Amino acid sequence: MSKQGYFTIMLDEKLRVLEPALEDDGFKVIAPYQGLTDEALKAKARGWAILTKNSKDFADDAVRYDYDVIGVEDIKFIDHQNDRSNETVRKISAAARRSQPGTRKGNFCLRIRDNGSFHLEQLV
Repeated sequence: MSKQGYFTIMLDEKLRVLEPALEDDGFKVIAPYQGLTDEALKAKARGWAILTKNSKDFADDAVRYDYDVIGVEDIKFIDHQNDRSNETVRKISAAARRSQPGTRKGNFCLRIRDNGSFHLEQLV
């Protein structure tokens, strides 16, 4: 069981359904109000990670606004379970744990694939 308490995730609008399961897995989750523009979301996410199904929209400005990006666009099914048994959250949690983003300097983009594997890219 992972406890990712050091890690704060801001949810993109389309992924709000993951909030309770991410919290149950120990993440601190920020769910901004619906209708917030991408630019406003970027400005609010300073020091956090934005969880999104559209990582390309957020990766280019990550260094300027000082946030990280977790992209789940390659995950085909977004589970709606409200606890840590949620398959989508298990993939996110495992990738975050294995990639160890808290130990790295700078900003990153963590893209999680449907099979649970991931690609971690340093953003410059």
